[in-house]
Amino acid sequence: MGLLALVPIVFSRVTEECFEIPQSALLTTGALLLVWRALAGELQAVARSGPGRYLRAAGARLKSWGAGDPLGVGVLLFLASAIASTIASPNPGQSLHGAPDSTAGLVAASSTAVVYFASRAASRGQLPTLVRYARAAGFASAVASSYALIQLAGLDPFVWGRTATYEGDVRIFGTLGHPNMLGAYLVMTTPLTVWLAGRTRSAAERVLWALVATASVVVIAATLSRGAWIGLFAGAVAWGVLSLLARARGKGGGGSRGPRRASSLPAAAGASVLVLALAVFAFAHSSMGAHLAERVRQIASLSAPTTQSRLHIWRAGLRMAHDSPWLGVGLDAFGTAFPRYRTVEYWNIEWGHTPSKAHNEPIQILATQGIAGGIAALVVLLFAALAIRRRVSLGDGAARMGAIAVGASLTGFAAQDLASFTVVSIGSLAAALVGWLTSEDGATASGRREAAARPRRRRIEAWTRALATIPVAVLFVLLVIRPVRAQIYEKAAVEAPPGSRARAQALERAASDAPWDPRYPNMLVTSLLVESARESNATRSRDLLQRASAVERAAITSEPENSYYYLNLGLVVASQALLRPPAASIAEVKGAFAEAIARDSVNAQIMDQATNALMQVGAVGDARSIALKSARLYPRLAQPMGFFGYAALVDHRWKDAADTLELAVRREWWGEKTARAATWSNLSAAWLALGRNEEARRAAEEALQLVPSNSDAEANRSLAQERLDAAAAAGGNAGARGRTGGVSR
Repeated sequence: MGLLALVPIVFSRVTEECFEIPQSALLTTGALLLVWRALAGELQAVARSGPGRYLRAAGARLKSWGAGDPLGVGVLLFLASAIASTIASPNPGQSLHGAPDSTAGLVAASSTAVVYFASRAASRGQLPTLVRYARAAGFASAVASSYALIQLAGLDPFVWGRTATYEGDVRIFGTLGHPNMLGAYLVMTTPLTVWLAGRTRSAAERVLWALVATASVVVIAATLSRGAWIGLFAGAVAWGVLSLLARARGKGGGGSRGPRRASSLPAAAGASVLVLALAVFAFAHSSMGAHLAERVRQIASLSAPTTQSRLHIWRAGLRMAHDSPWLGVGLDAFGTAFPRYRTVEYWNIEWGHTPSKAHNEPIQILATQGIAGGIAALVVLLFAALAIRRRVSLGDGAARMGAIAVGASLTGFAAQDLASFTVVSIGSLAAALVGWLTSEDGATASGRREAAARPRRRRIEAWTRALATIPVAVLFVLLVIRPVRAQIYEKAAVEAPPGSRARAQALERAASDAPWDPRYPNMLVTSLLVESARESNATRSRDLLQRASAVERAAITSEPENSYYYLNLGLVVASQALLRPPAASIAEVKGAFAEAIARDSVNAQIMDQATNALMQVGAVGDARSIALKSARLYPRLAQPMGFFGYAALVDHRWKDAADTLELAVRREWWGEKTARAATWSNLSAAWLALGRNEEARRAAEEALQLVPSNSDAEANRSLAQERLDAAAAAGGNAGARGRTGGVSR
């Protein structure tokens, strides 16, 4: 109950990832406590009966358990598939803990399975247990919805980064970190809160749960999550179908609910209608109304950009499943494998974004766990559906209505997952509800008699609790403390200035706590590159580059599929090749960039940076070849044209440079201000060389407006200012006499 109430609403601004990491850590902690309790009980059973007798009895218990819980067998099969895919993963450590921005590794899968088995053991099919689950989830949905409404009103006291937007407006995300996840969670809790409102005897409680359910529906609409809308509709349909099924079997009546106040139903309905009316009025008088209408139209549109993005991701996932059919590309390794399957069309839609999920749970499972995971998931789905059908056909009216609410909740969960993915707050609630469905039947009279006759469990002795604490404490440090501490250090690194000693130290500590995550070494290399460029001492600069090279090669060893790690290595060895004497060869520079492009062949960002670095080390032919490829793939892209103009400027072909750079500044830059400023500055130099001083002045002014006012951009700003001064002085061929080189991008 504590997990159901707290996991969806916990967040932290101390960690770099503020939502999913704290929630995953809390779920893992709760699962470890449950494991600790179970382990202590088993140790006591071993001591009481002796190891030999315990092992003989264990086989019979497992056989009986397997026959009585086929869904539990499916859960174990799914875990076995996850373990196999973790071992076969290109980065097993990352698959164990979960990929960045995903946290859906083996730890999360195991924790969710623990919740299922604990729920099944504790529920015993009794309706009061489901009521407690529903109230815990209802509490979490009330908190999440309230915070989301505060965000919708523009009163959020916090400023968040990495938010989802729609046509310039931030989409609300509550305490779930993303609007799609918020919508998905509320889709699951809405049937439960509706059921609570319908069964309670208290008028105040009825109104309370009705308001929570209504607010949840309003927030689901405001998330602009089409998957959540479809899930809510599917849950409502499931409620109706399951109700008809129950009636067809002659299971009418909800007599066990007890008497209710006559005025409670109108009061609850009136409160809900008032909230809905206020929401409709607010939406109609804000941009939300237009956004809602547009998103509704996009549900059936295959041409909408977000729909097209999903289709490309799904095709990539299916290709992964085809290429790695048995165990997939590795548990939670979708983002690692995706660059090999990226297309030009997808790049034009998302521009550099690499999805960490397939945004379709069946495709995600097939891509990352292969056929083995897919079969296990089908087993779980089949027996969950059979459990819903069985529960709807059993018990009195109150138990039946509870099963209908659970069925609607799980149907909504499954429906939205066809266009989304599962996070720990959603998965843990689903596991608890399914655990109640498949638990020993306490809804019938015979089931209640059996439960009453069952002997009480013996009190667990202190020595078994102490002994069980040892392995659980070790797991807690490895699976919770160290990953969270790495996130704290990452947050400190991000807040420290680039190239600073503080950033490097924080990243070193993060890498020490999370050695399975090569992002930290890669981020450290970027910081070392900046520090080396600023270093005035040649020996110190050489040492920094040498260290950066060693760190990046270690990151590549951990995750050899990552194209960005090879890109960073190329930038490092390019800087080493420019040293006097050189510390790396031109062949090493070419080799690193070739490896990067081979792993992500349509990545325009990699091609742009490789082009610039190769030009700096004198490999003009290779740079031109990569830029031509980029220009052919992306005719609207500005960066290749900026390179061609820069190359002409270096060759003193002033007219060609001016014509090409004039085309570049008007093409698509995808928000890269520094590169655009460099191109305006180069265009100013070309026009100065041609004696077109007024055009040169305007171009230099454009460059100065784009260059940020910070120490890292000081060289760019100084060069742009130099050209502006030259144009103002009407220096004729000042560009030819002065500096005509481009600003490093």
